[in-house]
Amino acid sequence: MGHLRRCTALAEILSEVSDDIFIVLDTDSTGLNERFPFSVIAFDWKRPGSLPAFLEGKRVEAVFVDSYLAGREVYEDLQVHSKKLICIDDTNRIPYPIGSTILNPGYGGNRLQYDSSKNRIATGADYVLLRRPFRETLSFLPTKEGMESVLVTVGGEDRWNLVPRIQEVLNTEYPSSKKEILLGPAFSNLDEIKRKSDGNTRLHSNLSAEQIRDLMLSVDIAITAGGQTTYELLRCRVPMILIETAENQKENIEGLSNAISGLGRMEKDLNLLGHELNRMSEHSWRDGIRGRMSGIASSGEGKIRSLVLC
Repeated sequence: MGHLRRCTALAEILSEVSDDIFIVLDTDSTGLNERFPFSVIAFDWKRPGSLPAFLEGKRVEAVFVDSYLAGREVYEDLQVHSKKLICIDDTNRIPYPIGSTILNPGYGGNRLQYDSSKNRIATGADYVLLRRPFRETLSFLPTKEGMESVLVTVGGEDRWNLVPRIQEVLNTEYPSSKKEILLGPAFSNLDEIKRKSDGNTRLHSNLSAEQIRDLMLSVDIAITAGGQTTYELLRCRVPMILIETAENQKENIEGLSNAISGLGRMEKDLNLLGHELNRMSEHSWRDGIRGRMSGIASSGEGKIRSLVLC
């Protein structure tokens, strides 16, 4: 879901300067509950040899590719059929075609050794991709004295069964705190999550970007996976405890932690959850984090548009 969210943000940003934007997804449409202001096409574009026929007759000015599975030959096909190829990357995954642009939209890209002699490199906080509701002017409440509400968001699936284990700790140590849990479309442990939901737990699914933004603005802290959602939480000034749920989140978590001191971090075993929650329960700790977040989570729409226009 993180890849779809940042592609949605990217398409929204580009649609403000072009009226011919479309997203091509290798998907069975699971989880596509949002309404998009642009075309969304389901197509197995990673299959070798499939792209030339698909692109025939289309005058493509620029292609952005967000994948951790596509092989180099797919990128080479796309480069032939477009004027500009922009490769979204989190880990310096493969050697991308010479002359293409590598876009790593966040803090993690500053930690990777990209070869600027072969590719144009666009990375760092100036290139953060935020969906439109998060780019609007926001109003922030003062930091509450107590930790009254906790948002739990681990992505589109919970393959590590994190949510029920987080619930156990919250229910035991912070029973009076509200637990706001975002459910992904591919959760296979819903029954267990429901069993462990107490009277202060609310389960959320199929929320719009606006609803997610408003939910984030309402909570005191978030326990979150380390992907795209971290930048939406950062924009909403929500102190975070970060969990690396996928290998491609490692550099992003490192970069965020270096940029904003005080963020919590832990492994999937959750052994440090009690410790991190104890720190976050302190008003001064949360207030300090929010102060350091202020002003650094702006969207990179101007920089993103320049990749196409310049």
